[in-house]
Amino acid sequence: MNKVSVGIITIHRIFNYGSIFQAYALQHVCNVLNMRAEIIDYIFPNSWQVLRAKAYEQDWKSKDGMSFICSLKHKFLKFLFCFALYRQHREMRKCMSRFLVLSSGRYASPGEIKQAPPKYDVYMSGSDQIWNPRYCKCDPAFLLHFAPEEAVKVAYGSSFGVNSIEGGEEKELYRKLLQRFSHISVREQSGVDLVRRLSDRNASLVLDPTLLLDEKDWDSIATSRRLVNEKYILCYYLNYSFNAFPYVNKLADYIRKYTGWKIVYMARPPHRVFNPGTIFKVGASPAEFLALIRDAELVLTTSFHGTAFAVNYNRPLYSVVSDRNASDSRQVNLLNSLGLSHRILSIHEEFPEMSDLLDCPYIESNKRLEELRQISINYLSEVCQQVWKR
Repeated sequence: MNKVSVGIITIHRIFNYGSIFQAYALQHVCNVLNMRAEIIDYIFPNSWQVLRAKAYEQDWKSKDGMSFICSLKHKFLKFLFCFALYRQHREMRKCMSRFLVLSSGRYASPGEIKQAPPKYDVYMSGSDQIWNPRYCKCDPAFLLHFAPEEAVKVAYGSSFGVNSIEGGEEKELYRKLLQRFSHISVREQSGVDLVRRLSDRNASLVLDPTLLLDEKDWDSIATSRRLVNEKYILCYYLNYSFNAFPYVNKLADYIRKYTGWKIVYMARPPHRVFNPGTIFKVGASPAEFLALIRDAELVLTTSFHGTAFAVNYNRPLYSVVSDRNASDSRQVNLLNSLGLSHRILSIHEEFPEMSDLLDCPYIESNKRLEELRQISINYLSEVCQQVWKR
């Protein structure tokens, strides 16, 4: 039986551990299911999105506004850690080159890929926040506008990252293009609801691709040696969606005083450089990123993929969110579905009791994760079976 060719469009070239690994995981699982998958080499961000961003700039300015002093501090810290960031980016490029199978064509705009689309049996919009209007500016390529009308079009775990689409033009774009899909699955319950409101289509709820692989799969990529010999709290903070500072720094200090564990900062330059008992791993490679999560006593993170990998490695964690009641919170959706809602912290809440610090049993959540994993893999398998029958 010939293998089904699959072209996956997703965010795969940015310097973000989660983006790289979700692209790899989806490609890998498709290949295991006897498909021949590759990542469509679509540039993000591209010039079309940069121009489009001007229409959104004012809407978000008040939410993300950074004072002049904070801006200077941010630039200074980036300069201070410039060599670590250079190493991180170099290692990420190596990881992309080693693990991602890319299309022969590279595309730099929606118009370019529409004019000369690559040819596959199945066109798949991948996971990550590719349908987020804020980040991707309603780029129609992520909604497969370039795929031929008669082609099989599939969404796997695509994320809006918001619970509503504003603007008549944007709503019409999503409505029109979502109705062209053969199969739609999303990563959050809020996405299921939004697809229904936008297009009157039903969407399946599936896991992020990184959770389709288990810890043994990720250990085959992770650095095998321990990178920090002492016990440590791993802090992985991203500021894309909200500003969790100074809450998260105070939380780490609070736990360190109780436990005596070191604090390890990863991925981004920290807000505080001079902090006793702190180790900086800003330059961590993707393989080291996995190892640092695997070997941590506790993971503190504002990141969805930081949360996902802590869960996969069964590490005690606190996933810090802006609002635990927000319907579009990716971490909240994931941890609630696994029965780990007590490991969610809002930046408006008091710190947890120290007696609860390591109360993170994974026996029942692992059973639920395995059930969700099978549901998600079956979704992909059924898509492949239907293509073979055509």
